[in-house]
Amino acid sequence: MSVNITRHTFTPSVASVQRSSNLGRALTLPALLGCGPGPRVLAALVVVSTAWGCGAALDQGGRTYDRWYSEFQPDDKRTEVHDGRGGPHGNGTLRDGDGKVIDNARGHSYRFKNFWGWDLKGKDGIYGPGYQNKKNVRPENLLTDKRSTAKLTSWFRAGGPGLPAWGSVLSEAEIALMVSFIDAMRTGLIPRADDIWTLSPTAPKNYTLNKGADPQRGQQLYRQRCAGCHGAKGQRITIDKHYSLGAFGRAKAYEAWFKILAGQPHSPMRGQITAGRSESAAFIRDILAGLCDRKAFPRLADHGKDVPDGDPRCGAYLR
Repeated sequence: MSVNITRHTFTPSVASVQRSSNLGRALTLPALLGCGPGPRVLAALVVVSTAWGCGAALDQGGRTYDRWYSEFQPDDKRTEVHDGRGGPHGNGTLRDGDGKVIDNARGHSYRFKNFWGWDLKGKDGIYGPGYQNKKNVRPENLLTDKRSTAKLTSWFRAGGPGLPAWGSVLSEAEIALMVSFIDAMRTGLIPRADDIWTLSPTAPKNYTLNKGADPQRGQQLYRQRCAGCHGAKGQRITIDKHYSLGAFGRAKAYEAWFKILAGQPHSPMRGQITAGRSESAAFIRDILAGLCDRKAFPRLADHGKDVPDGDPRCGAYLR
């Protein structure tokens, strides 16, 4: 499930933004590597906000992981013919590392997150057979994978059996930024999903928010950092065609945490964290716990979908 924000305007992809003078200098591969002795230093400098510079580049890698394409339109899995748009074949398909066309029959849409999940764990995580059991989930756990950043970059570029060769549609700089984001998460420089929620085989959507959050602080942070765009009650922007921000946070915090961390692809929303792993994890947990208040952040007036009393996803934070 992707988050489609209906009132945000389009912003360019990294490839197109690189043609502008200021951000282009920050995101081209030579400049990226010049920020320090490697991606881990870039991650340590993370100030994931709207400011330009090396730190601000990291959340772009997260958005590439989430949904890299905009002009590219994946082939429609419901039709027999390849009727997408863009890519090396012009029809919304990509080839794998063996040169075989990967159609969209299983609805993977070529997004990285659809192969490894919002927690980057593949079959070990929320998309695995013990939980949401996604058909196209990969066996690799990107957080424990032993490949170096150079080998990860090469792998994503070239693809593998059943895995798209993303180098046909993504630049070297785009892939490098995404690998830097993955490396920052696997080395503990930015929050992981485990810092925010716990897998559950019985809860709806298979997760529960972790204990120890401060909902009151979360609501204060919301007013400071989120209300300007989402509105005082989180109803200004419709998410996934049905949800207010509060209803979305209560029903799908396993996705919402990633949007706070990295931002929403192709929209003005950028990552909201400004510190290291523990502080940023607390920031995300507090906001999500604050959104569990159904009175403060009600559902949309014309849509009745919301979590019921006693729903385990919010746990004790639900009001």
